[in-house]
Amino acid sequence: MIVQMRWLKTRLAARRGLLVAATLILTAIPFAGVPAATVPDLYSAEVEVPDAELATIFRAALAEVLVRVTGTRAAAAPENLAALGDPAVLVLQYRSVGPDRWQVGFDSSALRSRLDAIGLPIWSEERPATLLWLAVDTGGGERNILSAAAAEPSGLPITSLDPAQRDELAATREVLEDVAQTRGLPMLLPLVDTEDLETLSFADLWGDFSEPVVAASARYRADALLIGRTRTLDPTAPRVRWTLLFDGERWDWEGTLQDGPEFTADRVAERLATSADSLRELRVEVRNVGSLDDYGKVYTYLGSLSAVERCDVEAVEADRAVFRLQVRGDPDQLLRVVALNRLLVPVDEPAAPTDLQFALVGEQ
Repeated sequence: MIVQMRWLKTRLAARRGLLVAATLILTAIPFAGVPAATVPDLYSAEVEVPDAELATIFRAALAEVLVRVTGTRAAAAPENLAALGDPAVLVLQYRSVGPDRWQVGFDSSALRSRLDAIGLPIWSEERPATLLWLAVDTGGGERNILSAAAAEPSGLPITSLDPAQRDELAATREVLEDVAQTRGLPMLLPLVDTEDLETLSFADLWGDFSEPVVAASARYRADALLIGRTRTLDPTAPRVRWTLLFDGERWDWEGTLQDGPEFTADRVAERLATSADSLRELRVEVRNVGSLDDYGKVYTYLGSLSAVERCDVEAVEADRAVFRLQVRGDPDQLLRVVALNRLLVPVDEPAAPTDLQFALVGEQ
């Protein structure tokens, strides 16, 4: 296991700085009160390509970006890369960041247009924050809940850990974060502090008792819950029992450590990614728009959504405004995207003349 841990550290060292920064940002969500997450730098990638020409470097970077932007691993298939044409045309900037390592940024507008032309979906920057609970029982009475790196040493482990165990858990954390970052999945880990442990126990996680898990997760304001239970930290062993709770649905499966965030990204993208042939017009009513500031906030927000191609104002009266949107996807997909921000809440009024109705919430 120690040899394997060293291999993991070597493989992930190049991304350590980026992963630590992402972890610190995401673990700040429950305290800053920021709902959901907007994934930065979706259209750039850092790749390691030894002794290669620029064309090969650009192609490798584009393959990584395609997986993140579309939400599907199949997007990086050779036929799709070929259909997109010369990657160099899409490159905005590139630079060397180390021996055989390159940072490549692509033109998001141009790439989106190419993806639309070949019929691939686009998963917008607004993505659900996923809270990962991982229960680890490695035998001999050693039971732990994986905590955020930022929680150590203030986090309270279930048992005291020797240095080797701490290193193995740290390597496991980095494996999971690496996969999530590759897929563009905002993922956070719990603090596993006194507040968490007053609500949730290791036995609750291991025994699949959803109620205490959901209760302990409330403070993190996550949009999806990913729960894993494993007796091994071998990243290649398909012996992790996974559960995903998202959008009112539940999935259960067994797989490797990497399969947790991989499967989650697949399922979430299926519900949120949209394609050009799904473009439609929707009339959206927003209530509680009582001031010019409220109106500006709603108009700016709706127009900023990646799923919204165009936002026009149809009517403003009293405390309500009606917008005419050109939207990628169906009304349910727009509802899911809007739910991630919590600025607007849906209003159920079947007889309403508009397609969707929302109410502007108060200060968050």
